[in-house]
Amino acid sequence: MAGVVKIAISMPGEEFRELEALRKKEGLSRSKFIIEAVKHFKEERRKEKLAKIYKEGYQRIPETLQIAEGWEKVSLAAFSYSRGEW
Repeated sequence: MAGVVKIAISMPGEEFRELEALRKKEGLSRSKFIIEAVKHFKEERRKEKLAKIYKEGYQRIPETLQIAEGWEKVSLAAFSYSRGEW
């Protein structure tokens, strides 16, 4: 596939005006703005997928009270140790 592909899209006028206002505020060309929007979209989908995987794993193996108490003790000890270094 070529390094650069030119496309044409149709969108409602209000969304176009919003796009123009946002891209001008950011100082971006239309192309750069759309590229950044696609990257942002992909990153958000990746985060959603990871959150879903985490939730499913947590539902399969839920945290017990004993584990939660253990993490709390470890966290408190770590914060107490480094308190002067913050």
